Amino acid sequence: MSLPTNSIVTGDTFKTLPDFPENSVHAVVTDPPYGLNFMSRSWDQFKPREYQEWCEEWAREVKRVLKPGGHLLAFSGNRTHHRLFTGVEDAGFEIRDTV
Repeated sequence: MSLPTNSIVTGDTFKTLPDFPENSVHAVVTDPPYGLNFMSRSWDQFKPREYQEWCEEWAREVKRVLKPGGHLLAFSGNRTHHRLFTGVEDAGFEIRDTV
């Protein structure tokens, strides 16, 4: 897949990123499910460790496509952000700042 310059691509990480070449993206901004069982939605039902491992899985794919020095901005909920942080770290990222 050849990416056009200055483009924004939206979609499910697990469906979209496998088509991207390694080291091809400058930044990823994501607002994944928070693992809070939001309104009993199936896409947000995780056990704590399961959520952490799921975050690691998508973060590994993000790391693969990011260029050296690229950035990941990931949103999370207050009750589960520590699981997201740990999954992202386990995927090879360094947590620098949080907002």
